[in-house]
Amino acid sequence: MNTLATRRPRFQGRCYADEFQETIQIRRIRPAAHRSVVERSGVGSPAQDSGHLVQEFRRYPLTKLLTTLNSHFGIEWNEIAKVAGVSRQAVTKWRNGEASPDSRRFWTLCKLAAFAHSTQRRGGEPALWMKAHLQVADGRESPISVSDVLSTGNFRLALRHFDGEISDRDLLREVFPRYSTAAEGLATTALRDGVFVVSLDELGLLSASDKIEEAQEDLLIQVRDYIADWRDFLHEQEPHADRRKIVTELEEVDRVSSLADMLFGR
Repeated sequence: MNTLATRRPRFQGRCYADEFQETIQIRRIRPAAHRSVVERSGVGSPAQDSGHLVQEFRRYPLTKLLTTLNSHFGIEWNEIAKVAGVSRQAVTKWRNGEASPDSRRFWTLCKLAAFAHSTQRRGGEPALWMKAHLQVADGRESPISVSDVLSTGNFRLALRHFDGEISDRDLLREVFPRYSTAAEGLATTALRDGVFVVSLDELGLLSASDKIEEAQEDLLIQVRDYIADWRDFLHEQEPHADRRKIVTELEEVDRVSSLADMLFGR
C-alpha cells in the first residue's frame, strides 16, 4: 500500500491509495487520540537528529537557506518573518543581499529548516502544519498557530506536538499558559504579527500587547471605565444608548463574581 501524505493541517483526515484500487479512501481520525503522525500516516521514515540537521543547515549561505525554506519546504515569507521575529520587509532585504540577520536569527532560520525537514520526513507538509491553529477545546480554535509556537523558540516542543506526544491544549499550556482555557469569554483574542489583540466588540473596546496578560488587564480596565462613563453620560448618546443590557450584565458580574472570567473565560 502506498501512502499519500495529508494536505490538511491538524491531520483531521488521511488519504490512502491502495495499489489494487483506483479509488482514494478518506479515513477520519480524531485529533483527540493524539496518535503520532508516523502512526496516522503510515510513513515510517526515521527522523534525523534535529541537532545534526541544524548544523547541516548552518553551513548554507543565507540565500540558499531562505530559498530552501520557501521553495523546497513551501513556507511563506510572512511565516518565515514571524518565526524569525522580524518584519516581512527585513526578510526581503535578506533575500536581496541588502542586509543580513544577526547570529541568533540565522540560528533560528536553521532550526526552522531542521523542523521543516523533520516534519516532511515524517510525511507532513511543513507549510500547512505551521499555519494550523491550535484548538482550545473540541471544535474551538485559538488564534495561535504552530508558527506562533515556533516564534517563541519551542521547536522541540512543536515537533513533539507533531508526533502526537502532546495535544493542542498541552502545547498551549506550555507555551501560552494564559490561553489554555476551556471556557470561552465575551472578549475575542487574536494574535497578529506577534501581538495579542483583545477586543470586546459589544462595547467597541480594544487592547493590544505582546503579552496576553497585559492586553487582557488593559481591556478589563477599559471595560470598568466604560461602565462608569456610561452611567455618568454615555447612556444618552448614540450608539451607547442601546448598550444598557450588556453594561448592566457586566456591572452585575463585576459586583458579585469575576468580570475577568466573563470576559476571557477560565
